Amino acid sequence: MSSALSSSETIVPQRHVLASRNFRLLWLGQAISTFGDKFSEIAIPIMVYTITGSAVQLGLAFLTQTLAALIFGLFAGVIADRWNRQRTMIWSDVIRAIFIFAILFVPLLPLTITGQLVVLYTLSFIIAAVKQFFLPAKIATIPETVGEGQLMAANSLDQSTMTLIGFLGFAAAGLLVEWVGVQSAFVIDGFTFLVSALFILLMRLPQTESAAAEAAPKPDVIAGIRAGFAHVWQSPILKGTVLLSLIAPLAVGATQALLLIFARHVLGAGAIGFGLLEGVFGLGIACGAYILARFAADAPRGRLLAGGVIGMGVGQFLGVLLPLWLASQHETTTTLLMAVSLPFFFLGAVCNAAVFIGIRTIVQENAPRPMIGRVFSVIMVVSSMAIAAGASLAGLADWLGVGVMLIIWSVVLVASGVLALTWKTFREA
Repeated sequence: MSSALSSSETIVPQRHVLASRNFRLLWLGQAISTFGDKFSEIAIPIMVYTITGSAVQLGLAFLTQTLAALIFGLFAGVIADRWNRQRTMIWSDVIRAIFIFAILFVPLLPLTITGQLVVLYTLSFIIAAVKQFFLPAKIATIPETVGEGQLMAANSLDQSTMTLIGFLGFAAAGLLVEWVGVQSAFVIDGFTFLVSALFILLMRLPQTESAAAEAAPKPDVIAGIRAGFAHVWQSPILKGTVLLSLIAPLAVGATQALLLIFARHVLGAGAIGFGLLEGVFGLGIACGAYILARFAADAPRGRLLAGGVIGMGVGQFLGVLLPLWLASQHETTTTLLMAVSLPFFFLGAVCNAAVFIGIRTIVQENAPRPMIGRVFSVIMVVSSMAIAAGASLAGLADWLGVGVMLIIWSVVLVASGVLALTWKTFREA
């Protein structure tokens, strides 16, 4: 399949995408679940940092979830292509709800701080592992809910909605955790998973393709993984995407693990500031996804992806450097530092939308439909490996300082994007 849409398919109005009942149900369920996810994403690092006060432990908390993606990602992609995708998504939501609720009881366990951290990391690992089965199933299901010419519009609407909802979720979570406490966050997240499962249960997907897929002979899991890697290797644009997914996420892994410390010790903000910082990412990606769907649906996929990585790095570089400079030159307030920093993180997030949507659309357009799950998982696992490596280096902030570390990683982002643009694959895709 061509990596670029024809001129007649460049822009598909989003209202046409929502006319599909199946896509609408998937979209609504994920919007609700995504809102709830942000409560746990705020609560878990706050819980860990409150207990330990250590950047190393924050890195470990983030690394735990990344390792789950690394260990289970490839197998999950193959299984998503073998199992009924709708049932896979439903059970993934239900199981995650159960383990999210289980986090509520961690502080009640008669354990030492180390013991409680072990239990918390274990639950986070299981939740992240189950999520690996949901993501490829969802990505592979979207082409079954809309027409082929609507993929860019569907992906853009899905990404913009989820990130906008993420912005609202982060902001709400920061307020709730600050005023009520971290336990309330897990209650909300658990219930939103159950609502998502109900919406997916109500979907009525075409039976012809799924029935044929279930009746067809199934290769073993290892053979399925090999087939996914083989297809990626044979496709220049997919191979280039994998290479970029090995370099840039190093910076992403370290950055995400350090944002709480940056919000507290550089910007001088607490949980609310951390929630706003995370929320700005969601709002920026939502805006970027809308701009992409409206004005750049026919943009070359490779250049879009590489340019997005460069933009992420530039935004982070300025968003960190300027408040550090202001704080060193003048007596400042948290409000001023936030006002200077957040717009640049927002601009970086706008560019980040091109990365998210670019990867998803590249896979959907260049992988056979029965292999979308495992091809997507190949890219995600490579990315997870790099993220894990980056997160494992977060502890260096205890010695070098969080600002210096974030600036270094922003330079890595820019350099990897520029390197990608020198590849013929990305220039011509």
